[in-house]
Amino acid sequence: MELLHNLWNIVSTEDENLIKYVILTLTFVEIYVTMKLFTSILDINYTKKQRNIYVVVMSFLFIAFTILIPKQFSIFINLIIIPCVVKLVFKTTPIKAILAEIIPMVVMTLFETIYLKICLNLFGIDFEACSNIIIYRVPFMLFIYLTLFILSKIVKFVKLNLNSFESLNKTYKRLLIINMILIIICIGLQFYLIVFYNSTLPIAITIISLVFLLTYSAVSIYSIIKTINLEVTKTNLEQSQLQNKTLELLYNNIRAFKHDFSNIITAFGGYIYAKDMTGLENYYDKILDECHINNNLSTLNPEVINNAAIYNILATKYYKADELGIDIDLQVFINLNNLKMDVYDFSRILGILLDNAIEAASQCEKKNIKIEIRDIKPRRCQILTIENTYLNKDIDISRLSEKGYTSKTNDKENHGIGLWQVAKMVKKHNNVLLDTSKDDEYFRQELAIYYR
Repeated sequence: MELLHNLWNIVSTEDENLIKYVILTLTFVEIYVTMKLFTSILDINYTKKQRNIYVVVMSFLFIAFTILIPKQFSIFINLIIIPCVVKLVFKTTPIKAILAEIIPMVVMTLFETIYLKICLNLFGIDFEACSNIIIYRVPFMLFIYLTLFILSKIVKFVKLNLNSFESLNKTYKRLLIINMILIIICIGLQFYLIVFYNSTLPIAITIISLVFLLTYSAVSIYSIIKTINLEVTKTNLEQSQLQNKTLELLYNNIRAFKHDFSNIITAFGGYIYAKDMTGLENYYDKILDECHINNNLSTLNPEVINNAAIYNILATKYYKADELGIDIDLQVFINLNNLKMDVYDFSRILGILLDNAIEAASQCEKKNIKIEIRDIKPRRCQILTIENTYLNKDIDISRLSEKGYTSKTNDKENHGIGLWQVAKMVKKHNNVLLDTSKDDEYFRQELAIYYR
């Protein structure tokens, strides 16, 4: 009986040091359930190894910071370290890494406030007692963890997730990151007030503050989702318009070819009966050229060019070149969703190089551009090659990346920036190289993306 009495005294008496050790032992559980929640909502796939690494690393850091650093500072250090660990372990984007911190914090703040209010009224105790007495604190925490775990299962079951952040352009991403950092700061300050000043703050002020915080967070997240949906819809609409234009041109070309098919066969027969092999060869080459145009148009297919941003760039430049009478030879032998480079930078580089190629080729008698994207697996390298005919054979390719340098003899003020920007973007990536070369007929740009 004495043992039970002593145990009861331990679990029913305020003991801040004992509570501290209990919380540390529950750290693994909290890290695990919060990970389940944000991976479900953000649709982050992970292996058992990644899960175990994240739980162990985050638990170790949390315990170390709690023991070694004063509590008022460790809170903010944890706010900074969580997105970094998420990004490194799960190989996700910065936006998802920040959301991986915000979402569990907002949800836990909401449920902690509700459950705390219930505990205080149900047991007639104050905040200090609920925080420092094991018999109240441990069930309170376990109930919150159970709620988070159930919520993660519900999200997984109804397939509710936010998986479209990568489709946003850089400007939107920057604005969203700033917005989410502000949410983190607000939540951090709210936790600070709850932990250290709850006893002096009127309950009405605490509740109003939490309501406004949660409202702001909900509105911000809702705005983020609406922004993403609008951006995705806009991109899909632009892609559909370009695809429809491709299909229309392809249909018209095939229709015209089909209409003239009998005439083409008749002309073949004329050359054969006359035994005019030279004329037959020339005629055959012209038919191949027309077939080549149709084959190029069929390459402009979202299933082949399976990245919306790159598809839009290639299709837009293709039609621009076609209007200038430039022949385009386009070959894509790669899954562009597996590109080993930031798509935003790749799209910008692709657009600049194609603009330069179109401008140079349009000045030539033979207007020709060759575009090829392929994966050379033995070299572990993805290659973008753009070749175009050009007039100025004396161009100094060693100076093309200099700001303001241009081969144009007129309007120099508005040229010489594009390739300088390309050089800057290439330098940002330690696995990307740009090689420029030329021969008597073609000017060549080769972008190499190396991977392990």
